[in-house]
Amino acid sequence: MAKKTARESILQEKTVKSPKVKVVADERVKSLKTMSFLSILIVVLICFVFNILLGVTLDKTLTYDATSVHINTVGTYTKNLLKNMDKKVEIYGLFNKNDTSLEWHDYLVPIVDDYEAKADGKISVSYIDPDTNPFIISELDPDGLYGVKKNRYVIKCEDRLVCIDPYNCLNYDQSIANQYNIGVLTGNDVEFYFTGYIQYVISDNPLRAFYLTGHGETNQHNSLDTILVSIGIKTDTLDITKEGTSLPSKCDLIMILQPRQDISESERDLLKLYLQNGGKMLVVNDFNENKTVDYTNLNQLCNQMGISLEAGLLHENDTTCLIKSDDPYTSWGLLNTDYMGDGYEWSAYYTSHNRYLSVYHDKAEGISVYPLLTTSETASVEFLNMNVSGSVSEGMYPIVLKGQDTGEKGGELLVFATQSLTSDDYYDMKTLNDPNAEFVRHSIGSICQQEVQNVQIPVKTIPNYALGRALSSNEVTMWSIVVMTIIPVGCLACGFYIYRKRRHL
Repeated sequence: MAKKTARESILQEKTVKSPKVKVVADERVKSLKTMSFLSILIVVLICFVFNILLGVTLDKTLTYDATSVHINTVGTYTKNLLKNMDKKVEIYGLFNKNDTSLEWHDYLVPIVDDYEAKADGKISVSYIDPDTNPFIISELDPDGLYGVKKNRYVIKCEDRLVCIDPYNCLNYDQSIANQYNIGVLTGNDVEFYFTGYIQYVISDNPLRAFYLTGHGETNQHNSLDTILVSIGIKTDTLDITKEGTSLPSKCDLIMILQPRQDISESERDLLKLYLQNGGKMLVVNDFNENKTVDYTNLNQLCNQMGISLEAGLLHENDTTCLIKSDDPYTSWGLLNTDYMGDGYEWSAYYTSHNRYLSVYHDKAEGISVYPLLTTSETASVEFLNMNVSGSVSEGMYPIVLKGQDTGEKGGELLVFATQSLTSDDYYDMKTLNDPNAEFVRHSIGSICQQEVQNVQIPVKTIPNYALGRALSSNEVTMWSIVVMTIIPVGCLACGFYIYRKRRHL
């Protein structure tokens, strides 16, 4: 028998099956997965509960305002007011606090909440939606005297109440609004409004002022309202055009702003009696829109306090006093320090289309007249018929005159020859910290014998997050590659590397 080769022997051998090896899964992997899942779940639950507890307890206290202008927090002036308050104030927001569709929501809600946080329990803030609680309006304003309605704020102290329209607190770019009819928000005066109204409702001696109506006067005076409230004077309207009408028993100031027609004889006589009995009045009448109106009765009323309204326009000839070099009718009014007290930060104030005022030639004995704001020493007067007499040639002319009865009852009259000190049109382009507001606050405060402080509350401008300069096309391309390519690829590479290192653990 032939001998088998080694190759044949190997091929004829039976295949031996290797025994099955049972792979036992590492139970630690399952435990680690379970622990990881539970750990994440527990951490999320802890954060959720912790966030709720902070929101309920310390949310307002721990809030940090990171904006450059501190748009969500009150300033030093307000903090001092809140610290020294001796009365409790309630603030009601009559809307759903979570309704962020309101244009002004993010500009008012955070800073109003900050009032509560900084007041040490003296201010409480509540948000009540009239849609869900329709009785809140009648509870706050049962007689409908204060204009309380949905989407308003109400500030209340004891039986004193004011209502704030949030839109009045916002500032818009007027040039864009006039040209394109588009509202572009530039800032807000929320703190100025709320601090002023809080000062009013806690005041021990609040005053009442009235705007005379019925002669085509402007009904837009939100800025002046707020300026007066900051010195404790609340405003309302007054119509005495009907015969036999009497003045309110509580009437600390009457204001006549830019009437388009003369007052009647009965109104003149009633207001004359008011001044004789120690009343206080403000008359604003420039020459821009009223150059052809005959103010016989209004002038006789002013004559009683030694002031005369003339049919002339002041022309400023000193170029250093002009706002624009080619406009002699818009100029800086100069503060007369001989008759004004301390506390004025500025010495010049914006004025335009100033009416010619003079001291009445036949003023009664005991009446003193003081120029509070004047032109330069080289101004002149242009009359309607352009005939300038020698008595009103180049010289210094008053822009604001104060007439005072030095007798026992002491009536007082302020006459502004320009509406730039009081009109919304002016303050819409400025702020309520403007020098003109300072002058109005001090001059009216002085005749009403109200303590006046300089309100240092700057306007809160909208933060600008734009880059300091525009990027070039090459820089845009480079940053696009970095953000959209390099960073994602780097993250994937790191993830893959970590996966490779840890997959056999």
